[in-house]
Amino acid sequence: MATTARDLEAQFFRNLNAVVEPWVRAGVGSPGLLPAGLVVLETTGRKSRTPRRTPLVGVLLEGRLIVSTVRGARSQWVRNALTTPGVRYWLLGSEHQGVATILAADIAAAAPETFPPLLRQLVAGPLAAAVALGWAFAVIAPVDVQE
Repeated sequence: MATTARDLEAQFFRNLNAVVEPWVRAGVGSPGLLPAGLVVLETTGRKSRTPRRTPLVGVLLEGRLIVSTVRGARSQWVRNALTTPGVRYWLLGSEHQGVATILAADIAAAAPETFPPLLRQLVAGPLAAAVALGWAFAVIAPVDVQE
């Protein structure tokens, strides 16, 4: 059976995540003193319905966590969060609950009016440009600040 470039890419990220995820979940590299850093996002598998954890770069802005991938909608966590927007994430070694709004090409995003002012500007400007280039983002609101 031939291995495709996509299969190799997926396997690479699975292996990398298996090594990095426990450290990031423990708080290594988390946003804290700086607004950006590493976080672990847990989504529910859209087929398996089991938890799936992924280390990602995240930025805290106006009480929300923004995470991204250059792989766009090919990323499994993006597809999973589209199906089940309720997520868990870890910052500074602490677990949090949230609701993800996905911003990606060919996906109708929530109206930016639901976001705080600075975040609305970011979504309408730089993030929209990155989405047009194939990136995907999730804006995660803590459960007590749902959109």
